[in-house]
Amino acid sequence: MKKILIAIALFLSFNLAKAQDLVKKIPANAFTVATIKGDNVFKLMFVKDFNESFVGKKLLTETSKSLDKSFTSIEDFGINLEKNMYYFNQLSDSITYNCFLIPIKDAKKFENLIDSKEKKFTQQGDIRTMVLPDSTSIIKWNNNMLYFVTGSIKGSFFADSVKSARYGIKDIRFQSDDAIVADSAAVAVDSAYATTDEPMVEAVDAPVVEKVKVRKKSTAKKNTKKTVGTKKTGKKKTAKKSKKVARIDSDFEEAREFAVDTASAMTPVHGIVDEQYDTYQQERLEQDAKKKRLAFTWMIAQADQIFTGSYESIENNKSYTASLDNKAIAELWVSSLQDVYNSISPEFGAYGKAGLMKGYGSLNAKLFMDDKSFRISTGLELAQEQADAYKKIMNRKLNKNFLKYVNSEKALGFMSYSIDTKAYLEEFPKLMKQTYGSLLGGKMDEEIDLGTELFSLLLDEEAVSKVIKGDALFVINGLNTKDVTYTTYEYDDDYKQKEIVKTKKETLPDFLFMFSSEDHRLINKLIKYGVNKNYVSVENNIYKVLEKKSPIDIYFMIKDGIVFFGNSLTEMQGISNNQYNSNKLSKLHKQLLSKNNFSFLFNAKNLVGKVPDSEIGGEETAKKFNSTLEKMGNVYMKSNPIKGRLVSADISAEIPNGHENALKYLFSLIENAAK
Repeated sequence: MKKILIAIALFLSFNLAKAQDLVKKIPANAFTVATIKGDNVFKLMFVKDFNESFVGKKLLTETSKSLDKSFTSIEDFGINLEKNMYYFNQLSDSITYNCFLIPIKDAKKFENLIDSKEKKFTQQGDIRTMVLPDSTSIIKWNNNMLYFVTGSIKGSFFADSVKSARYGIKDIRFQSDDAIVADSAAVAVDSAYATTDEPMVEAVDAPVVEKVKVRKKSTAKKNTKKTVGTKKTGKKKTAKKSKKVARIDSDFEEAREFAVDTASAMTPVHGIVDEQYDTYQQERLEQDAKKKRLAFTWMIAQADQIFTGSYESIENNKSYTASLDNKAIAELWVSSLQDVYNSISPEFGAYGKAGLMKGYGSLNAKLFMDDKSFRISTGLELAQEQADAYKKIMNRKLNKNFLKYVNSEKALGFMSYSIDTKAYLEEFPKLMKQTYGSLLGGKMDEEIDLGTELFSLLLDEEAVSKVIKGDALFVINGLNTKDVTYTTYEYDDDYKQKEIVKTKKETLPDFLFMFSSEDHRLINKLIKYGVNKNYVSVENNIYKVLEKKSPIDIYFMIKDGIVFFGNSLTEMQGISNNQYNSNKLSKLHKQLLSKNNFSFLFNAKNLVGKVPDSEIGGEETAKKFNSTLEKMGNVYMKSNPIKGRLVSADISAEIPNGHENALKYLFSLIENAAK
């Protein structure tokens, strides 16, 4: 019985915690959601440790200085550090909302943080509201949550005359004749604008728009004064609505003055001021003020509904919930790459109708930190057709013979990839048609089909895949400083040009690049051509590229089905004579290279002392640079096998010995770099 009661208590506490999480306040149609999981963060570093860290002290000092108050702990901000904090945005054809949801632990402490003579807030019930001075942002909060929203109208929305007419917005164009203003609509603003596609916006009264007159500059340099007139539109409002409009008007007073000054600064300065240009400026400012006020009105309604409205939550979005991981300390989710393109496509005109991101779904990224490393994991959903194509393309592993030429003890880093060239060439036309076909419009479908067929006919996929199988490895084994000659020019007293050859020291990478090849006939013909034309020399089956302008010598050869390129003759000779030390690859690096279609490594410690002081700002800077490298572990990047329709990759960095966990290690790196 006791166990049953404990289970029930745990169940209720879990559901209570879930109910209190602010994620339920994020609308289901949110475009992007980012999360910082306070509970997971402060498991790695206690609040006391954060306050005493370099980053914490800097934050508290700067906040105290800017607000002229004294803060000794981040808990003084009134934020609930044990709960999740969210950023999300909503996109539509008319406005973009950028929003933050932050859990509140002590509302009085938060109000102390923002309270000042210049910043006042209003209160209705337990909900407080503050409008920022620029009137493009709103803060609302109660005893449990804080909501910050900023919005921006999309210019492309009012390029549509029908949509402009709905809100009485005019299309202002400067012309040299009497036709200064082309009205998209000479209609009064409708008192309710619920006709938009904004799912989170209620119908509210459109604000009164004041007419702004610009300052003129005459050729006689007479002093002129700015005049502001008031033009009222719409029906009579109730006392409550009038107060709301009056508050909005006062918020915009400073913005209007700034706009008038800006307009004056933009007035032509070539002597004669065109009266038509003054009229154009005045009308343009009036329309910009209307747009800004409209955005503000929409933000007010959107913020109100976040607090009091009923709507479907992002918790019901399966793509979002599937991307979550309880162990992550931060997460990012984007609804669809196609939606990303659609959101900005109106700015591209006709090209904006193309489905360039067709087939690419939601994108997610997660940050993990533990006692061994920190890792960023990313994932991208694909359409089934694309996922099937990529599975075929990625069906190849790296040539195992490559591994003999990697020395983990001296390598600064490496990068590898492996794809099936034949499958790639077969799938390429389909992928291109899917991505770019809509760019040319439906009328070009037949031409696109013919083009893809011609591509397949001209290429023998099987033959190409034998010349270049599709796997490659690039290794940087070190850095070498050498004297490099270069040509410059000097001029005598008669301005005659004289060519001068000079020498300078350069630090260059010692690299080795290799790729697999079964059929060498084409490569051999290219080599023969290069030798005959004196572009290439050969000695003991090792070829050298004869290029005087190149700062490094390039050597290449073919051995055991591998084409090698490198800039170390000694290394190439060792490979050719089977004398290359092939027992220096670590187990971890072997797994990284052999099990993934793509891999990347950067060994920071092997770079210590390799870069001359003169190339990184002198001895003092070099000490800090090398000290940071010494404290860094290896940095890795790798792709993961495609699972279902999800393609993913990881970036991770090791933590050196002597550090408790990744977060504290990261803070130590920041402090070391700032010294």
